[in-house]
Order: sequence, then structure tokens, then C-alpha cells
Amino acid sequence: MKQMKPLKESNLSFAMGMIVAISALLVAFEWSSNRQAPRIYSSEVFVPEELDIDLTRRTPEPPKPRIEPPEVVVPDEIVAVDGPVEHQQIFTTEDQPEPQRVVPAAPVPRSIEEPEESPLEFAEVSPGFVGGQAALMKFLNENMRYPQVDIEMGNEGRVICTFVVEKNGSITDIQVVRGVSPGIDKEAVRVISEMPDWKPGFQNGRAVRVKFTLPVYFKITR
Repeated sequence: MKQMKPLKESNLSFAMGMIVAISALLVAFEWSSNRQAPRIYSSEVFVPEELDIDLTRRTPEPPKPRIEPPEVVVPDEIVAVDGPVEHQQIFTTEDQPEPQRVVPAAPVPRSIEEPEESPLEFAEVSPGFVGGQAALMKFLNENMRYPQVDIEMGNEGRVICTFVVEKNGSITDIQVVRGVSPGIDKEAVRVISEMPDWKPGFQNGRAVRVKFTLPVYFKITR
């Protein structure tokens, strides 16, 4: 019996130690749980309600017009004057002379130019060289200059020219209808342009423009 007593005491001490240790562990766990409890955060965003703002602009009332009392005009003192009273002369429109009306001058009528008559191909009275055909041939032979280049090249032939005999007999609008060479054609036009005035043509008793054809011969004498 004496040998079993130390064993019971040791078991009792162990059991008491275990109880104290478990109690301390529970207290520590409970304190830790209360201290480190997880926090829960909300993800909702608080949006305040829209404010109903009155944006109507109030127009200020116009200021009331200030009514000023009418000014009292005190007439000048009337002074009696002995003798006649001079009257001021009043001018009316009857005293002024009437303004003179300026009549614009009548426009000067422009002279209407008669359109130029086209030359006739034939007339009752044909135009002609003064002195006749013989005088015309003499004038051409005396005034014609045969170009030296055409003489050396042997160019010869008949140049047909046309021109207009005007109403006053002058020669205008000289043209070469058929030519021989540039030099010969130019010489024919030059001689015709130097001719004196012709006798004009007549149609129904009045002078008219007439177109005339004149052949000019160029021939080398060997």
C-alpha cells in the first residue's frame, strides 16, 4: 500500500496541470478571436439624390420712371412802352423769286452713215481709164519694172488682178486672182495702185462702185 501512494499523487498533479493548461488555452483563443475578428467592407457607393435646382433666371423689374414735377415758367414782366411799336418783318415764300427751271438741251442727233454699197460686177456705163485702152497700155508699159530675179529665172506670164473703181474714180481693193511669181505679182499691184483716177461707172444715172478685172502681161524680149 505504501508503494501505490506516490503514483496516485502524480496522476492527480498531471490531471490538474492538464485542466489548467486547457483552460488557459481556451481563454487565450477566445481573447484572440475577439481581437482579430475580420472586418467586412461594403462595395456599394452612396450616391446622393439629385437636387432639384431651379435654373429660371428672374428678370429684375425695371425701375419705375421718376415723375418730375412740371417746370413752372414765369413770364417776363410786361413793360408798357410809349410810342409806336416796331414790327419785325416776316419773310414768306411769296417774297422770294421762283427758281428758274433749267431745261436740258436737246441731244444732237447723230448722223446716220449709209451702209457701203457692194461693188457691181457690171454697170450700164462701165468705168474706164482716162484716154481709153491705148492710154492704159501706154501707162503700164512706161511704168512697169520687170524684176531682175524673174528675168534671170525666165519667169513670164499673165497676172490677173481685180480692183474696185469707186464713185469718185479712185482705185481700191487691189487683189491678185492669178499670179506668176511673188516678184511679178508685187510689181503688178504696185503699177495698178499708181494709176490716176478712172472715169466711174454709172447705173440708173448715178455713179456706182464697179469691180474691174485687168490682166497684165509680163514677157521677156529675146
